Amino acid sequence: MAKPVRPVFAPKPVWVVLLGAPLTLAAPLLCQVGEVQATPANKASLERHYDKFLSKELARCTTCHLPSAKTAPESLAEFPHNPFGHRLRLLGEELRKAEAKSDLPTRLAVIAKEDCDGDGAENETELLLGRNPGDAKDSPGQAEISEADKRRADFAKFLASYRWLPFEKVKRPPAPTFPRSSEPTHPFAPPKRRTTPEAAGSSSPPWEGSGGGLLVRNPIDSFIAAEHRARNLQPRPEASKEVLLRRIYLDFIGLSPTPEEQRAFAQDGSRAAYEKVVDRLLNDPRYGERWGRHWMDVWRYSDWAGWSGGNQIRDSKPHIWRWRDWIVESLNQDKSYDRMILEMLAADELAPDDTDALRATGYLVRNYKMLSREQWLEDTIKHTAQAFLGLTVGCAKCHDHMFDPISQAEYYQLRAVFEPHQVRTDRVPGEYDTGKNGLVRVFDAGTNAPTYFFIRGDERRPDTNRVMQPGVLQILGGKLRLQQVSLPRFATLPDKRDFVARDAIAASEHALVAAREALEKLRNDKGAKTEKLNEQELNTALAETKHESLLASIRAEKLEDQNKKGSDEWKAAATEAAETQLKLAVLEAKLKLHSAQVAQADAQSKADQANKAVESLASTNNESSEKTETEKAIADKLAARKKDAEKAAKNLETAQKTTAEAEKALADAGKKLDEPATTNYKPRPMETYPAASTGRRLAFARWIASPDNPLTARVAMNHIWLRHFGQGIVPTPSDFGRNGRPPSHPQLLDWLTAEFMAQGWSMKAMHRLIVTSSTYRMASTPDEANAGIDPDNVYLWRMPSRRMEAELVRDNLLYVSGDLDAAMSGPDIDHKLGLTSKRRSLYLRIAAEKEVEFLKIFDGPSVTECYLRRPTVVPQQALALANSGLTRSESKRLAERLAQETGDDDAQFVAQAFRRILAREPNLTEIRHCQDFLSKQTRLSSPDRARANLILVLFNHNDFVTVR
Repeated sequence: MAKPVRPVFAPKPVWVVLLGAPLTLAAPLLCQVGEVQATPANKASLERHYDKFLSKELARCTTCHLPSAKTAPESLAEFPHNPFGHRLRLLGEELRKAEAKSDLPTRLAVIAKEDCDGDGAENETELLLGRNPGDAKDSPGQAEISEADKRRADFAKFLASYRWLPFEKVKRPPAPTFPRSSEPTHPFAPPKRRTTPEAAGSSSPPWEGSGGGLLVRNPIDSFIAAEHRARNLQPRPEASKEVLLRRIYLDFIGLSPTPEEQRAFAQDGSRAAYEKVVDRLLNDPRYGERWGRHWMDVWRYSDWAGWSGGNQIRDSKPHIWRWRDWIVESLNQDKSYDRMILEMLAADELAPDDTDALRATGYLVRNYKMLSREQWLEDTIKHTAQAFLGLTVGCAKCHDHMFDPISQAEYYQLRAVFEPHQVRTDRVPGEYDTGKNGLVRVFDAGTNAPTYFFIRGDERRPDTNRVMQPGVLQILGGKLRLQQVSLPRFATLPDKRDFVARDAIAASEHALVAAREALEKLRNDKGAKTEKLNEQELNTALAETKHESLLASIRAEKLEDQNKKGSDEWKAAATEAAETQLKLAVLEAKLKLHSAQVAQADAQSKADQANKAVESLASTNNESSEKTETEKAIADKLAARKKDAEKAAKNLETAQKTTAEAEKALADAGKKLDEPATTNYKPRPMETYPAASTGRRLAFARWIASPDNPLTARVAMNHIWLRHFGQGIVPTPSDFGRNGRPPSHPQLLDWLTAEFMAQGWSMKAMHRLIVTSSTYRMASTPDEANAGIDPDNVYLWRMPSRRMEAELVRDNLLYVSGDLDAAMSGPDIDHKLGLTSKRRSLYLRIAAEKEVEFLKIFDGPSVTECYLRRPTVVPQQALALANSGLTRSESKRLAERLAQETGDDDAQFVAQAFRRILAREPNLTEIRHCQDFLSKQTRLSSPDRARANLILVLFNHNDFVTVR
C-alpha cells in the first residue's frame, strides 16, 4: 500500500486561519491551499509539526490575549474589549471535542466576523487568498472573491478527513504580570492614601525618626526607608550645604546660586535655613520659566513650522508663544493642575470671556496640521492620552489595543470629543493685523460634526453607518456629562470688542501717514523727471467736503449683528474708518498715477537714448575696403543697441498703459466723493463664529481632571518626581499600561497621588514636600556595597546625579557671566540667534527643522515627543563647550568682570571663578593647578587671555554641567 503523501504546506495554515491572527507566515502557505485534495497528513506528522511550531505560535497569541486557565475569568474581566481572547477560548472549547469534524466555512466566518477591526468578511477572504488581514487597502475584487470561495471549499474538504488534537497540549506561557484591578497598586484603581511604614525601632510618628539609617523627615522618607531595610541598603549621608544649595537652585529656577547667595546660606545657622531658601525659590518668577520648560516637554510645545509667507504655516500656529507665557504664569501663580487641564482642553467653553485663559488652548492649537486634518486629530488624541493619562491609545485607531484594555470603538469615541474643534486667531489690543500679533485659540466650528468608525483605521474607508458618539475609556470609570455651552456675544463676534474699533482707526491713520511720507519721498527722489503734483490739489482732495452727505448716511446707519445692535462707539468708529478709507483711496490713486508717470518718463528717456545710439552708430564712416576689428565691434554694438531700443519701446508702451490705468483709478476714487446721499456704505463683513459650543471638550476635561480618575494625578506626580530625581517612580512616564515598566515604589506613588489631590492639586506644595525630604537631601556619592545590591539605584540609596538639560547649559553660561537677559515672556526669538541672543533658552524658537544647534547637541527637547529626555554623551558636546562662539565670548566676558573684582590677585580670581561657575570653593590642589595654568598661559600670551582660558576650562569642568 502506497504511503500517503504529506501535503507540502502541512497543516500549519489551519491553525493560523482558525485563530484569525494576521501572522506573517500565513500568507505564503495559504496560497497553496488550492493544490491540496483529500489526502491528509497522518496524525504523527501533525503532532510533530504541532509540537515544534503550532504551540509556539499559539503561545505568542495567548501572551497578550489569553492568560492561563486559572486567571482566565479575572483576566477576561480585565480585558472586556478583547474579542480575540474570547475567540481563542471558544476555539479551545471546540478543539477539546476530539470527535468533532471541522466545519471550516461556518467556523471561519464566525471567527473572522468577530475580528476587532470590524471587517470580518474581508478578513476571511484575504486569509484564504494568502494575505495578511489589513495589509491590502483595497477591497477584494469579484474574481478574488470567487477564488476565495473555491479555496474555502477545498480547505473544508481537506480538514474533514482528520480529528483535532486536544487543546490542552498547547504550551501556554505563564500568566501575564500585568496587575489586576483588584490589586491596590493597580494603575486603574482609584489611588488611596497608604499607611505610612513605621521607622524601625521608633515609637514616634514615622516621619519624625530614623528609618534604618535615613533620617525620616516626612512620609516620603518612611516609604523609601522601608525599601532600604527590606534590601539591606545603607543610604548616603546628607549632601554638603554648597552641593544642596546648587541642587535646589538648578531644580527650581534653572540657574546657579551667586556667590552672595552661597555666602548667605553658609552663614545662616538656623534649623530653617534650607526651608527658607526653598520658599524663596518657589516664589521666584524664574521658577515658572524652569518648570514651564519641563511641562512644555510633556505637552509637546512647538512654535510654528513652514513659511510665514504665502499661507504656508504647516504645523502649530504663529503666536503660539502666548500659550508658553500662560504656562509660565500659571505655574508662578500655583494654579491647580486640574484647573490647568480644564483650561488647556476647553478654556473657550469654560471661560470664553477670559482672554488670559484662552491662551491655554494653545495646547490643542499646537497639533494643527495644515496638510492633514487626520494627522491633526490623531496627534491630539494620542498625546492627550499620553500626557494626562499615561496611556498609549494610538494603535487602537486600527484595532483593539494589543496590551491595554482600550477598544477600537473607544478610540473613535475619543475622536468624537475633538471632532468639531478648529483654530482661529483673534485680535489683541494694540494690533489690528492678526498676521503681526494675535491670540491663537480653538473653538467648535459646529455642533453636529459626525465621527465615523474607520475600517482598519483607514480614513478613506469610513463606515458611514457607524457614527460614533463622544465617550471615555471604560476601564477608568466615569462618563461624559455633555451639555452644550452658550457663548457670550464677543466670543461669536470678536471684532465687536471696543478696542478693535480703536485699533482699526489707528491702523488707518498710520497708513495715511505712511502714504504721505512715501509720496514726499517720491517727490524728492523723482521730482525732476516728471510733473510735480500740486500740494494744494492733494490737500483739497483729502479735505473734500462733497462727501458730507455720504458721511451723514454712514453716521445714521446702524451696524447690526445676529443678536444686538452695535454700540455707539462702534458707530463712530465705523464713520471715522469710512472717512479714512475714502481719503486713502484718493491718495493711493494719486500715488499710483505719480509712480506711473515716473516710470513712463524713465522709459521715454531710455527709448530716446537708445534711438540716438542707433543713429550714431549707423552713421559711422567706414570707407575702407578692409574690415577692421574696430568695425566689427561697432557692428556688434549697433545690433545690441537696436535690441535695447526695441526693449525700451516695449517698456514705454507698458508704462503708458499703466499711467492710463492709474488715471482711471484716480477718477473712480474722485467719483466716490461726489456720490449722492442715497449711497449706502457697506462695511467689511466681520468674522462670525457659532453662538454655541458642543461642550464635549469641557466634559472630557472634567473627566480627566476628576479626583475619581485613577491615572491623572498619578501621571502628574510621576512627572514631578522624575524632574527632581532624574528617574520616575514609573520609569515609562507616558505608558502606565501593561507595555510600560512597573513602579519601583507603588505605595509611595499612591500616597503622593492622594496627597497631591488633598493639597488642591498644588504643584508647589508637592515640590516643597519632596525637596525637604531626607531622600532628596542625600549625597550623590557612590557606595560599593550598595551598588552591589542595587546597581541602578532604583531604590534611591543615594541622590542620582545627572547632566544639566540643554537649556540649563546655555542659560548658565550666560548667567554666571552676567550676560543673561532676565526679561520674561514675549514672542519667540529666531532660532538662528541662539548663540548671540541673551534671552533664556525658553524663548528661542523651537519647531520641526527650527532648532538651536547648540541645544540640539545637548539633547534639547524633541517637538514630536518628549515625555522623557534621554541624555547622550557624544564628542560634539565637548567640542561645543570648548570651541563655540558662545562659550568663548562668555569666557572673555566673565574673565573681564572677575578681573575688575579681584585685581591682580590670581588666588582670588581662581576662588571667585569657582564660586561663580561651580558654586563651590576650590580646594588647595585646584588652586595650585589653576595658578600654574595662569602662569604658563600668561607667558604664552597675556594675562587677560590666560584668565579667559581658565574660565573656558572651568566651563568644560564636569561639575559645571552636572547636577550633583
